[in-house]
Amino acid sequence: MPSISTCWSPCFWHMNVREGTFAVAFYTTFFPIVIIAYTAYVMRGGDSAQFYLPYFEADVKDTMQSVGAIAILFCLMFIICSFMLVQGVRKEYRGLFFPWMICMTLVVLFQAVYGLWIIIGYYILWNVFVSIVNWIWMAANMYFFMCVWSQYEIVTELQARHIELLYP
Repeated sequence: MPSISTCWSPCFWHMNVREGTFAVAFYTTFFPIVIIAYTAYVMRGGDSAQFYLPYFEADVKDTMQSVGAIAILFCLMFIICSFMLVQGVRKEYRGLFFPWMICMTLVVLFQAVYGLWIIIGYYILWNVFVSIVNWIWMAANMYFFMCVWSQYEIVTELQARHIELLYP
């Protein structure tokens, strides 16, 4: 039995989790593209001087190059996992859901730790607001994970063997 039956957010509403999972896959394909563009901008010497930006303390010559490469590789992997999720939903292959679920779990964990780091590292009232906004976004990502998990449960239930013993 699925955890949720509809998938909604401030941007979209779907009456079933299958369509919602396609929308979540689109979101998780589009957003890493934005992160890749920002990371490439910062790697080339762009501005990251505000304390609430993800690459605030990264040195452009040393740290930013390695951290940026890791971030870009993870985002590319997440885009590939989103395409795998779409194929998994279309063809009802449960195994294609797992890479996306692992990536989204890592994103949610990163957002939780990043919010704590902002508050602990720079305790200013503005930082608390930035962390709350980050955690609201994290909660939305957790809801999207639940939407995909519900579709996974539906596919699992459809593929389960239902054996009935018939006695004469």
